[in-house]
Amino acid sequence: MTELQPEPPTGAAPRRRRLGELLSEAGVLEPDRIEEGLQRSGPDERLGAALLRLGMIDERRLADALATQLGLERVDVDMETVDPEAVGLLPARLAERHDVLPMRFEGHVLVIATADPSDVVALDDVRVATRVRSVRAVVATISALERARRGAYRVDVAHDVLDAVEETPEVFADDLEVVDENSQPVVRLVDALIGNAVTARASDVHIEPDGDGVGVRVRVDGLLRETRRIPRILGRQVISRIKIMSKLDISERRLPQDGRAVIRVEGQEVDLRVSTMPTMHGETVVLRLLPKGADRVALSELGFGDATLEALLDALERPQGLVLVTGPTGSGKTSTLYAGLTAVADPTRNVLTLEDPVEMQLPGVNQTQIEPKIGLTFARGLRHVLRQDPDVILVGEIRDEETARLAVEASFTGHLVLATLHTNDAPSAVARLVDLGAEAFLIASSLLLVVAQRLARAVCDSCAVEDEPSAELLARLGLKADELEDAVLRRGTGCRACDDTGTHGRVAIGEGLRVTPAVRALVVEGAAETVVARQARADGLVPLRIEAIRVATTGAITLDEALRITPDPDL
Repeated sequence: MTELQPEPPTGAAPRRRRLGELLSEAGVLEPDRIEEGLQRSGPDERLGAALLRLGMIDERRLADALATQLGLERVDVDMETVDPEAVGLLPARLAERHDVLPMRFEGHVLVIATADPSDVVALDDVRVATRVRSVRAVVATISALERARRGAYRVDVAHDVLDAVEETPEVFADDLEVVDENSQPVVRLVDALIGNAVTARASDVHIEPDGDGVGVRVRVDGLLRETRRIPRILGRQVISRIKIMSKLDISERRLPQDGRAVIRVEGQEVDLRVSTMPTMHGETVVLRLLPKGADRVALSELGFGDATLEALLDALERPQGLVLVTGPTGSGKTSTLYAGLTAVADPTRNVLTLEDPVEMQLPGVNQTQIEPKIGLTFARGLRHVLRQDPDVILVGEIRDEETARLAVEASFTGHLVLATLHTNDAPSAVARLVDLGAEAFLIASSLLLVVAQRLARAVCDSCAVEDEPSAELLARLGLKADELEDAVLRRGTGCRACDDTGTHGRVAIGEGLRVTPAVRALVVEGAAETVVARQARADGLVPLRIEAIRVATTGAITLDEALRITPDPDL
């Protein structure tokens, strides 16, 4: 029996109440709007999906209306625990076809999350396929349901393979050298590990053997956490499979290797940068995940303060000059440059890039992949790019003397050059360019702006509560309690949406150093970094620490995070 509404009289079949009818009765949409949605829906497209695509309704309001009209429970599947035993009753293809997810058992009743509870035929099919006595529908939003279903079924694949190892360990001999497409269990396990990482928004996957087995850790929002343990008997096979995918030598275990691969996860291509390193217990493998076709972020969406954003937009409008984005590895420098390129790319400009790797394909931009193995370095590429009649050039990283000199000279001779540099803050970028061999007078003449940035973990909105910072934390930040009377301080307590971390996503924190006439004079004189920094602050630069505290007072990040990611402004 499918429980959707009060049971009909004995012997009467439940009448299917269609989605449009329910939305009309709830007063959410007028009948003519529903009819318009039906007419504009694509082939095999559900009405609810069409209404969302057309912007006629948002998914939360849709789910709330359906739950209210049918008297059903409305759930947030991101906050619910999914029972693997319940998931195992329904094949993934049926769950995807009917857009449902088995959640748990309540006695002999199977609880099914669905975005369209009016589809009683689909729910009856689920009941028959799972061979349970009855099912109870609960209502979820479409996006949350899809997200939870991907995670539940991919984790189930990994469980299946690991269970098989425990049952028949002899099949998974540790001395198996070649893991090809015929070694299906290991192939499925590797695919599941990478797929889980993509779903979790991970930037990196670490596979690390130790004395007891193999640990799998993923880096999400800048921090690593262990997600799984793999039996030692599978460790070498998993690493061999990854090596084969990335065209590395599986017989070489004494030397580090680097490779690349492309896989498809849920219809989306993902570039993998693969690095292996020999250790005491075997080879470690680190995978950098670079999803293709990821949504481009506008400069205004990065999270920069008004002053930094205004300075960056002003610099990008200039016909020539050098714009630097600095920060440690993983601080979002490339994302900022991509957002800047998106802002300046138009049919009237020839925009070229030199990148290692090309992380996102940008329309209207000619992008070149650096290949050091064949001699295509940043410096060599930059020399040739200058012969391509460019207006705007992006240099992925200035890392040597020749690249630094060429980038500065290119920006001085009529090109807008965007580049990244590894420095601790904005004022130290000038000293770094001088150390790399660029002439001080050329730097002073060509440098427009230096943006130093960090990525801060954002507070999870699903589990955020009011935060009360300790006196010790306030002292380390140089704050007094009365300065925070009007602040909105929050922290996350941990939930399913954030994997119990309390954070979800990241926010860019930046400081922008404009090269004013006063700063330019100091650069020409070869003034000390501290003198340049003092003048920049007098000209309006807001240090990273101060900017991070400002963002924390809005509730976007915690004060602890502001302290963690930013250098002491006195350094």
